[in-house]
Amino acid sequence: METVIDLHVSFMERLVEEQFVIGELEREGISILPGFTEQVELVRAYYRKYYFKNKQRLVFCGINPGQFGAGRTGVPFIDFDGIEKLMPGRGGDEQERSAQYMLSIMEEYETGAFQDSVYLTNLSWYGFVRRGRNLNYYSLPRHVRHYFTNMFVEEMKIVQPSYIVPLSEEVGRELRLMKANGQLDFPIAERLPHPLHCSFPSNVEKSRDRYHSCIEKLTGLRRKNSVPVARKAATAPLNPTRFKGKVKLQRKPVFVKQ
Repeated sequence: METVIDLHVSFMERLVEEQFVIGELEREGISILPGFTEQVELVRAYYRKYYFKNKQRLVFCGINPGQFGAGRTGVPFIDFDGIEKLMPGRGGDEQERSAQYMLSIMEEYETGAFQDSVYLTNLSWYGFVRRGRNLNYYSLPRHVRHYFTNMFVEEMKIVQPSYIVPLSEEVGRELRLMKANGQLDFPIAERLPHPLHCSFPSNVEKSRDRYHSCIEKLTGLRRKNSVPVARKAATAPLNPTRFKGKVKLQRKPVFVKQ
């Protein structure tokens, strides 16, 4: 799986060497988030620990990194707080809402079991900012957007997913278009709501059930302490206060950095 990292490193090296895409973005006041290029060795360490098994996985595909989560760590949907919990001594206490929600889903499974069955990525591996605010790939100038989304196609050729689950409406449309154009040859599953949407208190419980249902249906993975599949597991609702201004983990209260 480290080939995925090499793919995205080489892509950025080409952009820097050729300057066309970077120049076009700069004319629009757009910058590429540097988290991945600054944290390549951290990303490699994460992949070596959690994606070392050569097996087919379900892919959760988001939009692109934001500046307070994967845009800093380089690891899709993982903030530095998540890095610290998953690789003690390598992270910190910085948190981001989408990443905290995804971490709460991971923690329902045995250590490493989630990553053995589910691969997290984004349609654009790189994130963007304009005037200090996050910018999504679909807001890039049309004539350069495909440079970033085409790399997702190459990434999927390496990953060979069982299914791809879009985590937003825009991603779902893009994936279906790619499949219709013959760029993707993998099944596209039903869309799940984006983790940021899921993180708000009114959405937590319902969206949590949808995520677990998708994972368990498409991978066979079971949560810790779950009852046999013949019986419907009764699960305690995730504490919604985890996703308010004060993020309550099960262990201790911490603050979300917005």
